[in-house]
Amino acid sequence: MPQTEKSHNLKRSYILFFTFILLLFQGHAASAAQSKSALLPPRVRINDQAVRAGLLYDLSTDTVVWNKNMHHTYPIASLTKMMVGLLVFEDIRAGKISWDTPIRVTPEATRVGGSMVGLKSGRPLCVEDLMKAALISSGNDATYLLSQYLGGTEKNFVYRMNRRAKQLGMASTGFSNATGMPARKSYNDNYSSPSDLLLLCREILKYDKLLQITRMGKSVISQGGKRIRLRNHNPLVVTYEEVDGLKTGFTNNAKFCLAATSEKNGRRMIAIVLGVACRSVRNRFVGSILSQSYIALGMGSLHPKTSSAIAIKPKETHSARDAETRHRVGKGDTLYGIAKQHGCSVKQLKSWNCLRGSEIHPGQKLRIHKKSGAICTLMPRPAETTVIYYKVLPGDTLWKISKKYNGISVEKLIRLNRLKRASDLKAGDTVKIVLNLG
Repeated sequence: MPQTEKSHNLKRSYILFFTFILLLFQGHAASAAQSKSALLPPRVRINDQAVRAGLLYDLSTDTVVWNKNMHHTYPIASLTKMMVGLLVFEDIRAGKISWDTPIRVTPEATRVGGSMVGLKSGRPLCVEDLMKAALISSGNDATYLLSQYLGGTEKNFVYRMNRRAKQLGMASTGFSNATGMPARKSYNDNYSSPSDLLLLCREILKYDKLLQITRMGKSVISQGGKRIRLRNHNPLVVTYEEVDGLKTGFTNNAKFCLAATSEKNGRRMIAIVLGVACRSVRNRFVGSILSQSYIALGMGSLHPKTSSAIAIKPKETHSARDAETRHRVGKGDTLYGIAKQHGCSVKQLKSWNCLRGSEIHPGQKLRIHKKSGAICTLMPRPAETTVIYYKVLPGDTLWKISKKYNGISVEKLIRLNRLKRASDLKAGDTVKIVLNLG
């Protein structure tokens, strides 16, 4: 073969080789760019006027997508129980206890007050059932019992909670009790910030079993022969397929709080909101921002479990302010009359203005939404019933208690607690209160 032909073949081989390398590099670069694009955080616009503080976090990109006052501290009510749940899981992993460890209910646990599941003193329950009662139905009795058993006393366990918070970097968090119940002096209420609570949520997500509990819409546990039915206080886990946790909270100071998490197509989001004046507004707000984030990522909105659930679209959410007008209550006005005047229902008026009863007063300004696209009307409103066990204080009367828990009458309190007359109430008694907040 002539020398020129060999040289030509050699040059041609070099050209083919370098062309192959170039194409390979371009393909890798395109793949990397596509991968990087797939991991961009969602871009959403959020009307957060109803929220005291909160954040929306994309775990895949380690990005806070939205926040409001995320480093400010506020009371957190029963979001406290997330730390209790974490410490229980860590003790199980360390072999100190097991899911089947029986714990006998103490008299102190049955008297803790607030939201309880009705445990009976002297009878045992296993750790798993107590965890379900604490995390699904926010049972203060179950939570207190776990803290008492694992710490020797609640005070010792609270010390562990604060120490673990410090280890997690939760510098703006403080616990004074294990349940999230209001302290005698409000400045001693359990407090945290959305950014600190995010650290706690991320740690909790390491435990699949915990999410298996918090995603349950309802469950049944037993104490002896007694069956105790549990209902999740977080309606989003009942409404949407992708939402699987985590915890709700409410006190008069904390208002309505929620830490929620969802996963769709392998993309996990965490939403935390504090200080919302109305339970239903809180639930709709969190459902909205989670749906918006997945829509922005091209994954579609949260998938409803029932046909009555309506996914929220971003544009509809942002039209809420434009569609809102105000009605100033005049002398002699009633909710029925105002609803008829504005072409809406009394139920809608109560929802838009976070009213539990029908009482209004002259000069009060009521929100009126003209469009169904407002954030207040898109999400479903499942009936929500909360059972509270209130310990009667000196000077309390049924009338005072009914005013404190607006939405229940004196007559209903008498009927629920099988009292013959209102004067039968004594300091130290435990009063059962059932609130329908749906």
